[in-house]
Amino acid sequence: MIVGVGVDILDIRRIAHLLDKFPEKFKQKYFTVAERTFCHSRADYASSFAKIFSMKEAVIKCIREKHGLTWQSIEIFHDKFGAPYVKVKNNNNVWHISTSDEFPYVISYAVMEKGA
Repeated sequence: MIVGVGVDILDIRRIAHLLDKFPEKFKQKYFTVAERTFCHSRADYASSFAKIFSMKEAVIKCIREKHGLTWQSIEIFHDKFGAPYVKVKNNNNVWHISTSDEFPYVISYAVMEKGA
């Protein structure tokens, strides 16, 4: 049963600006070490950071209640084909996530299903 849906749209240039202005502070606050490593391995790392940020925003909108939820407790991974998936600490629900971009925008959707 679906218990939450979230969507986010973001201007990639906004994230690029924050990466230029506060490079380490911004990355450390919003992204896990694994996410930072992934983004820096990409040719257009600002776009990768924007996609992950947008996916996390979509997840937050799904949950609605942010008791103990931090940016670090939401982690975006990628499978061997490059498709994203999410893990949320202390949350046993099943997650579905998708993102797409067309410069300068990125859009992300998250769906939360009641877990076991």
